[in-house]
Amino acid sequence: MLRRLHFAIWLILIAVFSCEDTEIQNNIRVLVIGNVTDQNTQPIANASIRVYADADAFGADRVLLGEGVSDASGNFNVTSLFGPNELFLVDISFGDQFSTYRYQTNTEEFTPGDLTFNLETIELKAIANFNYNIIRESGEDNTLQYSFSYFDADCVEVYEDGVLNETQSNCNGMRFIGSTLNNLSPNVENRSFIVPLQSQVEFTYSLNEGDVISEIITINSAEYAFEFSY
Repeated sequence: MLRRLHFAIWLILIAVFSCEDTEIQNNIRVLVIGNVTDQNTQPIANASIRVYADADAFGADRVLLGEGVSDASGNFNVTSLFGPNELFLVDISFGDQFSTYRYQTNTEEFTPGDLTFNLETIELKAIANFNYNIIRESGEDNTLQYSFSYFDADCVEVYEDGVLNETQSNCNGMRFIGSTLNNLSPNVENRSFIVPLQSQVEFTYSLNEGDVISEIITINSAEYAFEFSY
């Protein structure tokens, strides 16, 4: 009884304090269902499922519509408020050691069949911090051009009328980071980025505009340390 009272108060607070531009239809509820696994297809229990709506494409008026967690088998079934808005989002996460997933669609003119968003199987990957230092130990005037290419750990899938828009989606896409080191800035210290555990990072470099050399690095620990000197 107390839980129902708290839920009723929560719905009232949403209706009263939500930004007026984000529309919620009081007579409609939708189900958000699916299953969460890790990269080894093992179920993830207690993954966080949070459903939002926003009339603003830039996220200024975001309203929480529903939330829940996955069960021991990784399954989730979340009842959510609903309305015609530019953004309808489902965010799935599990602590700081796994990647995140986002389902995004526009519900201004789209309502799913049977009032159900079936996300099917969502994979969250174990992640690692790639920590790197690049130090110049040779003489002055030596320059180094370097770059890292790696897979993004997180996934955002954008749907239009229930169909995946691959152009707007970004699911485990390639990322690039790099720079030129010279007398003004000879070192890079205590930098990091996040990658999927057991993925590969390509390190490419050229000393004094010479031959380009590439190394493939397999990320086999949650805190991977990469040291390079030139």
